[in-house]
Amino acid sequence: MRLQLSAPAAAPVGVARAFEFRGAALALQSFTGREIVISGPSETGKTIGCLNLADTLAWKYPGIQGVFVRKIRADMHATVLAIWKKEFVDHSGGDIKAFGGEDAEYYEYSNGSRIWVGGIDRPGRVLSGGFDFAYINQVEELDVGEFETLLTRTTGRAGTLQPGMLFADCNPSLPTHWILLRARAGTLTFLESFHRDNPTLFDREGNILPRGTQVLGTLSSLTGSRRSRLYEGLWTQPEGVVYPEFNESNIVDTEPDLDLPIELAVDDGYIDPRAILFVQRTGTQILVFDEIYHSRHLEEECVGEVVTKCGERYGWLDEEKTVPKKLPEIAVGSHEAKTLQVKFRKANIPYRFKLHEVVDGISVVRSLIRDGKGVRILLVHRRCENLIREITSGYQYPPGSARSNSEKPMDGNDHTCDALRYWAWVRART
Repeated sequence: MRLQLSAPAAAPVGVARAFEFRGAALALQSFTGREIVISGPSETGKTIGCLNLADTLAWKYPGIQGVFVRKIRADMHATVLAIWKKEFVDHSGGDIKAFGGEDAEYYEYSNGSRIWVGGIDRPGRVLSGGFDFAYINQVEELDVGEFETLLTRTTGRAGTLQPGMLFADCNPSLPTHWILLRARAGTLTFLESFHRDNPTLFDREGNILPRGTQVLGTLSSLTGSRRSRLYEGLWTQPEGVVYPEFNESNIVDTEPDLDLPIELAVDDGYIDPRAILFVQRTGTQILVFDEIYHSRHLEEECVGEVVTKCGERYGWLDEEKTVPKKLPEIAVGSHEAKTLQVKFRKANIPYRFKLHEVVDGISVVRSLIRDGKGVRILLVHRRCENLIREITSGYQYPPGSARSNSEKPMDGNDHTCDALRYWAWVRART
């Protein structure tokens, strides 16, 4: 769908005045698809754009059923609902009424349209009913399952808007967030908003206004990932991650070359998860293309899963299709995993290790993620969800640390990262 990107938006029926929308907020007003997210730093006009679209739909389609949703219902009261009341309810001349007291349960229009209010933490009507549209405030707070649940509640079964519509706003989050993945897959329309789109910050010629100077001065004074996300509008790692160099450029859909050797990177565990990564090296790249990650599995169970995956998933079976004719050439892990070493060797998979300092191994992995010339040697298949999760958010330095190259990260949320470090020290150190 082609979206209009400039010119003022018309005033919706029932509202005494029009808002001036620009850029993404304006494009949002003409959207008629299934799902759309408007992203951007703080104070770009995302929320008012979404509220205006909800109000427009409520006036255009009498009797429509909509819902405002946030992860935590109470978080809407002083933010999005305060804006809703000030800019829409109070300007409706009594044609929009709140029901349910100060903490309104729903808003009813004089034409019979109704907009409910709910949170994922207080599902009730939100997760059990059917709606023509849903507006999700701060959608980056939801996991993909919660988002898809809301999609199932806006399929058009409410009967007025066909198909149903789900629209949302967000601040940037992780560079591997499901919002970006869904946008890349083409199922979600993704709009980016900027500070210049907000007419209270910049005039139409792009000159900054007094309020803009004040707001951007505050936002620019933020530090770390807060500044990157809320001022610059970048999807970045949270503060304190060990590998901030890792981003979406390291994540691929590339499958391994079935004619080339494969190797394993291993971190042992039982109560803590045991992590096994499948790795393939070429002359220019290192591809981590699969993983095994679980707790309370015996060593022989995990080794058996490796063998089965090699045979069934990657087609390396003998003529009788019972035994893999191709196994990993080597498994690399910790020197402490004595029993696991034995089980791998019994399965004809050699096991190697080499002692090293954690900080030295991290330095090697960091150079593979992005070297001094900006080349990204390490690529990770999208299916390796646990490795991506640990690298992008779980594996961190202690709070308040200097995060220097001589400092060790915190234990926990590091199982796949440890496996990768063991392997890199033995197989990719130059």
